[in-house]
This record gives sequence, C-alpha cells and structure tokens, in this order.
Amino acid sequence: MATTHDAAPTAEFFDPWAHLPDGAALRAACETDDVASALAVLRGLTRTDDLLAALWTIADHAVGRDGSRLTEAISAADDGTPLARTLRALRYVTEGWEARSHARAQFVSAGQFEQFHDWLRRAERILFDVCAQHPGYLPAWEARITTSRGLGLGIGETRRRYDRLAALDPQVFAAQRVCLQQVVPKWGGSWEQASAFVTECAAQAGPGSLGHLLVVDLAIERWVDGEKTVPPAMVDRVRQAATQSVWDPHHTASAATATAHTNLAMFFSLAGVPADAWLHFAAVGQAPVEGAWGYYNAPEQMYRTQRDAAAKAAAKVAGGPAGARA
Repeated sequence: MATTHDAAPTAEFFDPWAHLPDGAALRAACETDDVASALAVLRGLTRTDDLLAALWTIADHAVGRDGSRLTEAISAADDGTPLARTLRALRYVTEGWEARSHARAQFVSAGQFEQFHDWLRRAERILFDVCAQHPGYLPAWEARITTSRGLGLGIGETRRRYDRLAALDPQVFAAQRVCLQQVVPKWGGSWEQASAFVTECAAQAGPGSLGHLLVVDLAIERWVDGEKTVPPAMVDRVRQAATQSVWDPHHTASAATATAHTNLAMFFSLAGVPADAWLHFAAVGQAPVEGAWGYYNAPEQMYRTQRDAAAKAAAKVAGGPAGARA
C-alpha cells in the first residue's frame, strides 16, 4: 500500500550518508552537532547535486526525534555566508515539514499548518536575502522552490524560481524533481502540466544528464495516485531514459545518481520487469537508498522483497543483457 512517508526508514538499512562525498565526516560532525566542521566539508563539494544532497541530509538529520539541539547548533554556526544561511533555512524547512507531516492536506490539522507555515516563512526570509545578495547561489534558489510550494504561492511563482535557477544551470536534477512536485495534481497542478515539464527537462538534458530521468518520478507519482498498471510504452521510455543518463558514458556520478538508480529499480519492479530492476539494485550495491521507496508503509521490507525478486529474475537470464550488465 502506498502512503507518503508514514513510516521512517530503518537507519541502518537506508543510510543517507553512504553515497555523499565525505559522508562519514559529515555524519560524525552532525552526530556531535559540530556544524562548523560540517560546513567545512560542504565547502569542498564542487557538484551542485552533491552539495544539495548533503545540505538536505544534514537538515533532515534529526527527523523523528527532538531536533532542537541541531536547529540551535545550525543557527549558532551561521556565519553570514550563503552556505551557512542556506543550511539554516533548510533546517527550518525540515522543522516545518515535520510539524506538517507528509500526509495529504485533508489529513493535516489547522495547528499543524500554522506551525508549518511559520517555519517556512522564517526560511523564506533568509533565502530571500541570500538570493538578493547572491543571485547566482543555486542552493538557495533550489530551496525557494520548496518554500514556494509549501507556502502555497502558486505554480507561477514556483516556476519563476525554477527558471531563475535553470538560467544559471539547467541540469540541476534536484531542482527539477522538486519543481515537478509543484505541478502534479496533489499540489495543485495536473498530469498534463507535469508531463509537459518532464518533456521540457528531457529535451534540455545533455548526454549523461539525469534530467532524462524525471519521467521516472512522473510514473511513480501516477502510481501513488492510483494508476497501478504501467503501460509498455512507459517502460520503453524509461529504458531509453536510463540509457541516456546513468548508463551513458558521459554520465558523471554524484549523490543523485544513487537516488536515480533506486527509483529506477522501484519503477521497473512496479512495471513487472524485475530483471531490468536488478541492473539498478546492483548499481546501488550494499548501501541501499530510500528514494521513492518511502512511499511504502514498510519501505525496507518492500525494498528487500523486490531486490530478491529482481536478483532471481536476473539469474534466469544470466546469459542475456540483464545478467551481463549486473
């Protein structure tokens, strides 16, 4: 049964630090609330998708328990730089979403919405200043796509913010994924708008770019919304997208690559082609990534079940493409 993050993943199984550059150092810093050391590591990250993944992982670190110490530590470490201020804002966004929960709007109380919007308004004030003073700072623009959605500023405003970011770098997969969330029906958009955005991003994606894979997010969102049958044409489209992105020789691996592989594994499992799914389970290796598996009530159990099924299916065709690739 699909849900929206009702159950937290088992920390030992889905390790959010595993695929981050210097993830062990970042984990150690966050475990001791040593935000200054974490910021020093972040300053060494050169790829935008790696930096965004690391920032959100730090901001999410205390989810599910009292995060006041982490929030205070991040605030205390704010040295006025765009990086530190953006991390502080992201922590506020995370606090807000935890207060709201990831349930559909009809299941969120007025009190939860009040807390949610209060945290997001605090984040938005910080991000507004960062973007005004440092208009080329991509992480702040990416975060403002999320605050626009959460504050209900509308598809037009969210798209304006995405366009500002895309003018700086049109290949930021994290920004494409959060913008897609705004234009799906559950956040006020439509499937037509979502499909058009996916097509637009794919058309702009270069060889090896993860932008080709936004179609996977779209397919999974449609499944969550109740479309349990994946059309063969969609399977073919996703296969092509994988060839153009993670399997393309021009692809440069980042933290986002692991999430892309885990979502591809989920898609092919849903589509009933487990041998294809195995290619992506194998690519993730021994460090599972939650990704969209969090839509299940028991994501770890479902991941294990589908991974085992995929391994068996691939073994049956060991002499064919799936077995050779795995």
